[in-house]
Amino acid sequence: MSYRTLDARVWATNCLTDGELIYGFRSDKSLEDEESAADTMNRAERGEPQPADCFPKEMYVASEYEKIKTVPDIFTSGFWVVSARFAEVLRRFELGQTGLYPVKLFHHDRKTPFEGECFVLAFGEAKDTFVPEESPKVRKIPFTKKDLWGPKHSDNEYGLAFEERVIQGADLWMEKKLRHVFFLSDRLVEALKAEKLTKPLKPYRCRVVSNLY
Repeated sequence: MSYRTLDARVWATNCLTDGELIYGFRSDKSLEDEESAADTMNRAERGEPQPADCFPKEMYVASEYEKIKTVPDIFTSGFWVVSARFAEVLRRFELGQTGLYPVKLFHHDRKTPFEGECFVLAFGEAKDTFVPEESPKVRKIPFTKKDLWGPKHSDNEYGLAFEERVIQGADLWMEKKLRHVFFLSDRLVEALKAEKLTKPLKPYRCRVVSNLY
């Protein structure tokens, strides 16, 4: 099968596996039921929509020895959290079933709050447009029954390819055949750039292709 590259683009980010964005918080959901909370996290990273009550309303610094003074505009402790600035940009776009739910952050004493509003980013959209044969910078995920792939850890520019219908629908999504990565439309990336919010994402461009036959 032959493809041609279109004059369109989408963006990917490997921030799901970026250790710099991992912060040591425990959530009220994890304290209530660790197994259920882990299941919610896994479903979210597959882009499965879930109700708001699956996600935390409060999160606490896990260790008394970890001195976290501030948090970045996007980070994870298993649940993904974004600042009010980041959430405001996201709300301008088509999120589909992805949710933004208020969450309060506290220091280890569970009483002293962090400044500013934050929101859990509850991924709830997944597309099925990945074209592995046109994606030279991809690796097959071993020991899985499904046809699953993952991006390389560096030098991914134009390394992933997607069918042209990828530009339709939600501006923020997961891909059903890819793990450890999520995707953003070109217009969403441009809006985040304008607000100087793309640095932690380290976004890289992906190809959009069309089948010639």
